[in-house]
Amino acid sequence: MYIRVGRYVYTHLYLQNDLSLSNLAQTIGTNRTYLTYYFSSHGTTYNTYINNLRINHFISLYDEAVANQQNFSIQQLAYNSGYRSYTTFSTAFKQRMGKNVTKRLYT
Repeated sequence: MYIRVGRYVYTHLYLQNDLSLSNLAQTIGTNRTYLTYYFSSHGTTYNTYINNLRINHFISLYDEAVANQQNFSIQQLAYNSGYRSYTTFSTAFKQRMGKNVTKRLYT
């Protein structure tokens, strides 16, 4: 998964738990105003876009762990997906998937 802004593609930046709109703008050589406009013109916000990438990454890690019969904790997978807080992850997951993470994964 990657972040694409215009013609630029940045792999796995979203896994940085301290990634902010300002950090991203600086990394790709633009400014916050442009990025805000860019995401808005694509019908989303910076936070929604990054959370979607992180949730997708979490689901991939979860599916891989289950398929390989690996021991894991949901919290660790959330941290490995770029979240610094399980609470933030849980809220983003519920907003995106419509159910809390334990109900979605175990039912």
